[in-house]
This record gives sequence, structure tokens and C-alpha cells, in this order.
Amino acid sequence: MRFFLLGLTALFAANFISAPVAAADKNRAGPDLPFERYFAAAKNRFNVLKFNDFSGKIEAARIKKLLRSGNILGDRVLLNNNAAVYFPDGYIVSYSIRLEKWLAKTGLRAEQVNTSQEVEPNPDYVLTGKIEEQLGHVCAEVQASNPHEKVRLRKSKSGVLSLIKRTAGRFDHIVGAPSETVLITSALEPQFLSPDQQIRQAVQRCI
Repeated sequence: MRFFLLGLTALFAANFISAPVAAADKNRAGPDLPFERYFAAAKNRFNVLKFNDFSGKIEAARIKKLLRSGNILGDRVLLNNNAAVYFPDGYIVSYSIRLEKWLAKTGLRAEQVNTSQEVEPNPDYVLTGKIEEQLGHVCAEVQASNPHEKVRLRKSKSGVLSLIKRTAGRFDHIVGAPSETVLITSALEPQFLSPDQQIRQAVQRCI
């Protein structure tokens, strides 16, 4: 663990050194990341991450896994609340989280789940009822290629843009009851929401 933390510190330092221009542009913290105060209260901690925060502000104890973005490992991390943050130039520009009603029990991967005894309720699913409060009103809708998927864009009062995709729950066939999975990606700048051209065109209606 010690070597992991040392490596992570070096990675953050490298990001900082390689982006002196970005540092000048990111001299002001942005709005809170979505649901950060909910997770802070649940974990009894005070460190609330914001958009434009320097990646070094992410506490090592919150990092669950380094993620790969293209050929680069480490400019995106999975936090211990299963939300991912992306900081290509050392500063947080996007946030994503999957909210689903059921989770694989600790020690199991989703693909290993075969029975309803291997899943448990997700306590964070309550956040699906706070989407409008946190992410603002719908400002655009996107016609999804999958008829079972709903795609909407929202904009909060603080200027955060969010892409929300709703699909059927991945454990529905195992639990034997329908549910919904909500995939959320949030950013201040539209280019960090999605590479999909249809979504990029739709988000212009929100700006």
C-alpha cells in the first residue's frame, strides 16, 4: 500500500508539472461534484471535491482503483463510492457514477453473480430521487439507438452539465423484478460529457 501511495503522489506531481498553463486557468474551484456532500456525510469526512480541484486534493484513502483513459493510466480514478473522476491536466473536469438498485455482494464481480442470494440492495440508490435537486432541470433529450434506454441532459443552477442514461437493471433477470440503472456523467465543459456527436449537438441547447 505504501508503494501504491508513493506512486500515486508521483503521478499527481507529474500531472501538475506537465500542465503549468492549465494551473493558471484553474485558479478557482468550481461547484461541488454531484452528491459529494451526501457521501461526505455518510463517511463522516469533511473533504468535499469540486470541479477544477487539483487532483492532489483527492485523499489516498478515497481511491479504490486507477483507471485507464485511452493509453494513459492514472488520469482517471475510481473513488471508494464507485464514482470516477477524470483529470487529464491534473484538475478534475468530469465525474461519473452508476446508480443501480442491486449490487454484487462484497468479493464478487458482477459477471460472477448467478443467484439472487449473491446481490444486495444498494443504499446509494436513494440518490436517484435527488437527481433534479442535484443536477437541475432537463434541458435536452437525445434519441437513443437502444429503445430501452432514455438519454437526457440536465443543467444545474451552478452551471454543471449532466448526461443521464437510464437502462434496465443488469440483475433484473436474476432478482426476478424490474429495476433501473442510472448512469450519470457530469462536467462544466460539454466536451467532457461524451464523444458522441449526437449528444454534443444536443448539449448546445443547454448552454
